[in-house]
Amino acid sequence: MTEQADPERAGLDPARTAALVERFRRQQARGVFPGGQLVVLRRGVLAVDEAVGLARGVRSAEGEQPLEYTRDTKSGLFSAGKPLVAIAIAVLESRRLVDVTRPVAHYFPEFGRNGKAEISLLDVLLHRSGLWLFEIERDYRQFGDWESVMRRISAAEPSFPRGTLAYQPLGFGWILGEVVRRVTALPIERFVEQEVLAPAGLSDLRLGVPASEVASLARSYWCDAKPPRLGGKELVGFEEAQNSVEWLTAILPGAGLVGTARSIAAFYAWLLTGTATRAGAPLVRAEVLSSYLTPQTRGTDRTVRIPMVLGRGFGIGWLWPHPYGWWKTASCYGHAGNFSTIAWADPTTGCAIAMVTNGNRAPAKLLTRCAPIGSAVRAACID
Repeated sequence: MTEQADPERAGLDPARTAALVERFRRQQARGVFPGGQLVVLRRGVLAVDEAVGLARGVRSAEGEQPLEYTRDTKSGLFSAGKPLVAIAIAVLESRRLVDVTRPVAHYFPEFGRNGKAEISLLDVLLHRSGLWLFEIERDYRQFGDWESVMRRISAAEPSFPRGTLAYQPLGFGWILGEVVRRVTALPIERFVEQEVLAPAGLSDLRLGVPASEVASLARSYWCDAKPPRLGGKELVGFEEAQNSVEWLTAILPGAGLVGTARSIAAFYAWLLTGTATRAGAPLVRAEVLSSYLTPQTRGTDRTVRIPMVLGRGFGIGWLWPHPYGWWKTASCYGHAGNFSTIAWADPTTGCAIAMVTNGNRAPAKLLTRCAPIGSAVRAACID
């Protein structure tokens, strides 16, 4: 039996909880996104588990039958999967199998070609490698050939000087995923499944899906009037790529996570426990985990072109308005996926929040969509 949301048991005021759910529903009714899910867990208790709108079939001209978004509908979570890859590296760091200050080429020698010899794992984790693999990232029909992607990354040259804050949409996961493979002899998807998700007691998060499941996933839509852009470049074929069999079945560690709002919120609820495992001991040592979940760098990003505060693989909040809430979110950590989805933990309230939708708009609009939800969750907390 599926657990039922119980705001009171979670320590949320029922009336204010109903108001925040209604706020989410009004966004969908206004056409901000076709459909989505909103989940709030507080101290491990399910407080909100909402689904609204359509997952597929929004545009009748595409000949697809309407499919309702339910609480169990799986969606591409895209870059919301980056923190899971970061935690895989944190596990290796906790086991002293990697030193993140060492060059990537220490673990993945071919990577060191063409001016990349000094780029460290930490540079990649903090999006300061100087790499932006735009031409590789737009060639989505080749994503299923991991070895080919690695050869192309090895041959690539940095786009910016090492140390430049330049968000890596797919390179982040590819590079760190290959390091995991070289160190453990396990593909990144198997390592995540066996060494992170299983010990944590988490389920329903996957890197890539079989082709037979693609049609059951929520479809990702671009909903803004202006075409999507990143780093000043138009993302031609955005919808075609993001909904393609090639993208959704490939192993894209930093941009190919699939799951539900419930499953990604559970990941953040687990992080709030300090990565407690079923066996009782934390999966990641406390001092290592802290370096991932607290500010490690900040600045205005060269590709997304917005100010950022980052931990290792996590976006961190700040004093001013942020997608995690209108004010004082500096203790929060999480990550957005595409221009439609966001999940984060709020240690001040013990809440894990996931807002998963299939409507993409300009990156800056995540603020006006998500901040009201984050602040409403805080306002609903009774103690």
